[in-house]
Amino acid sequence: MKSPPLDQANERLDALYRAHARAVYRCARARFGPDDAEDVVCEVFVVAWRRIGEIPEYELGWLLRVTRNVMANHLRAGSRRAALTQRVAGLGEGTLPDHAGDVVGRDAVERVLGRLPERDQEVLRLLVLEDLSIPELATALGCRPNTASARVRRAKARLARVYEEEGRPVAPQQTSGALSPREEGATA
Repeated sequence: MKSPPLDQANERLDALYRAHARAVYRCARARFGPDDAEDVVCEVFVVAWRRIGEIPEYELGWLLRVTRNVMANHLRAGSRRAALTQRVAGLGEGTLPDHAGDVVGRDAVERVLGRLPERDQEVLRLLVLEDLSIPELATALGCRPNTASARVRRAKARLARVYEEEGRPVAPQQTSGALSPREEGATA
């Protein structure tokens, strides 16, 4: 796709940033500290600038997909830095405690989500925290809307099982697999 003129590209990037930077930050903040999350936001919008003429209709879903990719790159780079630091310092593997579990376990919702597979956590966070429609979720996940809808149903079913295992009652409509009105409109 042909890139728009510079002034239109600047306007489009500015509009994207104003509309979606907070959602991108929330997505990154779910995994990283504030400084790293800000770095991720910057990298995401650099990618958006480079590909300004290729951004699809569901721009938030596309931006969140880019966010996932940038976070994966950031995690890989962090792992390499940590391994290098340990080698340079002469430390063996596993000598530094991992406090990530403490952060996740502080909130009851995070504890329940933590018991779900990472794919389900991601689907539920995007669906609930970012309030994505099924087509937007599909774009963010890089799949078709029917696949995204199926992933939502499976994630909700697994979440209901975890709640039941913890002795928390689950309302009947939560386990029936029924879609919310926003989801129904997106799949019809």
